[in-house]
Amino acid sequence: MVAVSGGIDSMVLFKSLFQLKDQRKINLVIAHFNHQLRGKESDDDEDFVRQYTKEHGVDCYIERANTSLTAETQKISIQEAARNLRYAFFTKVRTSIGFSKIATGHNADDNCETILLNVFRGAGVHGLRGIPIYRNDNGIIRPLLFATRHDIELYALENHIPYRVDSSNLKADYTRNFLRLNILPVIKENINPNISATLQRTSQLFNELDQYLTGEAKQLFEDVVVTNSPDELAINLETFHSHPIFLQEYILFTLAKEFTKQEISFSNVRALHKTTLSESGNYCSVRMDIVFYKDRNQAFFKKVKHIPPFRYDVEINKEYHFENFYFNSKIEKETKINNNPNEEFIDADLVTGKLLLRNWTDGDWFFPFGMDGKKKLSDLFIDEKIPIFKKATIPILESNGSIIWVCGIRLDDRFKITPQTKNVIKLSYKSNA
Repeated sequence: MVAVSGGIDSMVLFKSLFQLKDQRKINLVIAHFNHQLRGKESDDDEDFVRQYTKEHGVDCYIERANTSLTAETQKISIQEAARNLRYAFFTKVRTSIGFSKIATGHNADDNCETILLNVFRGAGVHGLRGIPIYRNDNGIIRPLLFATRHDIELYALENHIPYRVDSSNLKADYTRNFLRLNILPVIKENINPNISATLQRTSQLFNELDQYLTGEAKQLFEDVVVTNSPDELAINLETFHSHPIFLQEYILFTLAKEFTKQEISFSNVRALHKTTLSESGNYCSVRMDIVFYKDRNQAFFKKVKHIPPFRYDVEINKEYHFENFYFNSKIEKETKINNNPNEEFIDADLVTGKLLLRNWTDGDWFFPFGMDGKKKLSDLFIDEKIPIFKKATIPILESNGSIIWVCGIRLDDRFKITPQTKNVIKLSYKSNA
């Protein structure tokens, strides 16, 4: 499947593959995505691609979307929204028709720009690889990555290949365009006229180094990883920190990619590494639904879900299976106190009102069992090294506005069992979050 925008790169790519298809036994289709960013110009690009593929007897798959609206809704840049929409469409088409590869028209100059952008943004080894020639995870290949933009222009001219000019590429509004139009010409004129070829060789070297470091990191997984499931991955920090810092960062980069199924930036890797050196309870976000946090001598990648505020009235001697946790309270004749933090016993006669389970709120306080005086729940969570993202998942049991139990964490001293206690309630809790 060839991704064709109608621009010179993708048109040369398609024409080259079309000329090779019989010799190489290649089945070809075209995919075109209309981002609807340039009004009539975008629609004309679509019509141009449709007509050209019809002339060559090749199937053409087209999709369009309001990219600006998507970017606004998702609160991301237009460039990121465009890329996400485009590649999601490419993947959908490729898998639906059973094709093995998606060919895109990236060239050596694109690679040069990518490497320089990554340098300016502070990329690591992985970013300095530039644009990979192929990606196994999504079937993307880039057959023109060896050729400069000048090579492609000459080829189009010599072979009479028509193409469209994207007017947005002539504006320096976007970072990549600014680099292409203002920075690279100065470099070529004053420093290195063959900067594209030079950075292409640099890209190959860093790609080889990246493959080597990825292999080294994967070999250490068994020593470093403690538990690994779809929802959580834990690493032993003592073993992890025994390796050189450079390799530690690559282990984190590779583990994050394995767990999230996405690549993360070098700045995110640095944030992960900083978390491993911080106090227990500290965390950083890896993705909207994934966090990385430290708990004593381990660090965890964990999938989390947003839990909206809840308030549940509960009755004694009833079991409750809520979406994110289980709760039970029942009258007991005998008190068998154990060390299980998810079970507590309280004086039933001290419970004077209805029982309520709710989220914690800022300003909550109680009298922790075994301590003198009252304490804010926020301070308790800090003392117990509980990450902020976990706080919303912990139910608070209260009666008449008084906290009885921070479930699974600490009982309130006012409701404890004493020698004068006559009636006992056993409380049980189990988290599903």
